[in-house]
Amino acid sequence: MILCLGLAADPTFTAGVQALRRAGVEFRSVDLPSLAMRGSVRIPLESPGDTELSLAGESHRLGDFAAVWCRLMDVSSAAPTSELAAAAAGQAEALARILESVPPKVMNSPLREASGFTKVLHAVTLGEVGGWRIPETCLTSDAAEASRFIRSCRNGTIFKGASAWKTWATVFEARHEPLLPRLGHLPVLFQERVIGPDVRVHVVGDQSFGELIDSPVLDYRTVRGVNKYSPLIPPREIADGCARLTEYCGVPLLGVDFKIERATGTWFFLEANSMPCFEGYDERAGGAISRAIVDWLSTPDR
Repeated sequence: MILCLGLAADPTFTAGVQALRRAGVEFRSVDLPSLAMRGSVRIPLESPGDTELSLAGESHRLGDFAAVWCRLMDVSSAAPTSELAAAAAGQAEALARILESVPPKVMNSPLREASGFTKVLHAVTLGEVGGWRIPETCLTSDAAEASRFIRSCRNGTIFKGASAWKTWATVFEARHEPLLPRLGHLPVLFQERVIGPDVRVHVVGDQSFGELIDSPVLDYRTVRGVNKYSPLIPPREIADGCARLTEYCGVPLLGVDFKIERATGTWFFLEANSMPCFEGYDERAGGAISRAIVDWLSTPDR
């Protein structure tokens, strides 16, 4: 039996639930906003496996499940009252902590991969684990330092936010130059531009599923209908590095992003997401990613 914890409004969570249903795997699903509004969580500190989630007349004891499919999000900012906001925030923190110490295996434990809270640490640390190059990078709140770095980049410069919040990469252009003094208020991440296609590799346990994306724009996620998607078998050194990454991070599911420099064929590691939105990639892969997720969740640990 699989326990599914997430948001009914999250298409990635529901894609995982639907994959379990298609495979005929027995599961129970809990919508976390509903749990915060109308349910309860009981956590016996002396026995984490006896943690019980109760909602709509049903109770679910964590220790009764073989595995947990988890897309834990803190939705407290969207709560209609301060009381519900406090309940949702407390619930999210409690579940994140308790999922670190319960008997079922979890995909993915929310607190395992925390380096993404700062992108430079994330890229340097995980790039070294994978054995990959990363683009030349400068994180700064100093306008002069940023200007020097930008001038040093042969192929141009991109910039983006440095925190864990979702951010869009942007090509640095002359019109951005007058804005550099604003760096004194907030540091920004600058990188030398890598010209070439993107690659997303989804790693599920010891399996890798690659896709090559050619796009006319810098960030392929910002456009629809113009990108060219092609299946890609990752080279052995990339697949092996991805396997090391999942082991290092302690999570079985990662979405790993690369750029391939078109002129040289060199792979550059960008980041690894421990809560990847995989459903679009999965659809183009004929359901291979979701089937691997189901297999991992439903196969007992040896």
